[in-house]
Amino acid sequence: MNKKNLLIASVTMNVALIVIIFLVKGNAKDQAQEFVKKTLEDSKYKIAQVNDNVQNNDLLWTLIDSTWKSSDKSKAFVKKLADSQRVPRCNGKNCTGNEDEARLRTVISNSAQDQSIRVGWGSRGKESIKYSFKVIYDQKGKFATIDASDLLGKPSNDNSGAEGEEPAEEAAE
Repeated sequence: MNKKNLLIASVTMNVALIVIIFLVKGNAKDQAQEFVKKTLEDSKYKIAQVNDNVQNNDLLWTLIDSTWKSSDKSKAFVKKLADSQRVPRCNGKNCTGNEDEARLRTVISNSAQDQSIRVGWGSRGKESIKYSFKVIYDQKGKFATIDASDLLGKPSNDNSGAEGEEPAEEAAE
């Protein structure tokens, strides 16, 4: 009788073990698929952000080149040039050109300490500038230089127009 009870217990345990294995296997498969799906979505989002940065910053470098080569480097010219362009990427997809994010932002400063125009793009509202360059003028309003530190990943000496601060003067559209 003891052997019969051991056999029944062994068969019952083996059946229970097989059932548990199939239950765990199914749950593990679902978890793995969910993890892979989430990881792919995160990766696609990050790749889209990198693509935005590359293509939109390429436009800013083109504007820097155009400004540098132009005989007219006035604030009005830089503003007109920036207003004539639209960024190619908005929030991870190609822009149609109608989105607020497709418009380049310009912040003109006419203070005694800062004669400049800052041109950049952003993706979180009208005032936000994510990446930019700055055309700097001397005290008499003559072209001095172009600061591209932001596009090079270096902190610039100037924080005017940065998020959370009021720009000295935003140019009218």
